[in-house]
Amino acid sequence: MIEKKSQKGDLDKRKNTFLLIGFVVVLGLIYFGFELFATNDMSKDLGVPDEELILVMDEDVIATDPTPPPPPPPVAQQTEVILKLVDDNIKVNTDFDFSQDFDLDMAIEEYVPIDIVEEEVDNTPPLRFADEMPEPIGGSENMYAFLQSNLRYPEVARNNGISGVVLVEFVVERDGSISDVKVMVGVYPELDQEAVRVVKMLPKWKPGKQMGKAVRVYYSIPIRFTLG
Repeated sequence: MIEKKSQKGDLDKRKNTFLLIGFVVVLGLIYFGFELFATNDMSKDLGVPDEELILVMDEDVIATDPTPPPPPPPVAQQTEVILKLVDDNIKVNTDFDFSQDFDLDMAIEEYVPIDIVEEEVDNTPPLRFADEMPEPIGGSENMYAFLQSNLRYPEVARNNGISGVVLVEFVVERDGSISDVKVMVGVYPELDQEAVRVVKMLPKWKPGKQMGKAVRVYYSIPIRFTLG
């Protein structure tokens, strides 16, 4: 065994101290990471201008606490069923008259077959860009007003101080209806679900057109949830 030149060079006596310092540093980094990613506003990563964001303030919305369930309906009272026995020896009249007068000169309507038309299923994939992009009826201002009046800040996100921008994508169909709503960039499950719920409520749009013909087109909307 090699002898130490000095007692100060013996690191075995200080290994417990170094181990404790390492634990403190690791715990500090973990705490810093949770604080950074749980509460920071994630809107900067999307690169969306502020004027195109739909702003939802927590003080302007109604809390979404679940309402108490209605009382159970009263139990229906059982009624007594009475069976009345009858005599089996009942006379049945078996004399039937099958005669019927037919008018031989009566015209018989000609049978016309019915054509069964199968509904066409539109399997054409949506376009990312079209000659005429779809537009909300009444303009973007009406759409923003509709979303802001119907969006609700989830209570669990409010209590945990979570905010950010949810990017929602959907398809504007040929008839202007909204379909295939999904989250492209999410923030928090409850915030993502609330954004999808309200976008599905949007009224019909003016559909997009390609070469003068209505087509299916993708469209996306950024919705910002922020705490006051």
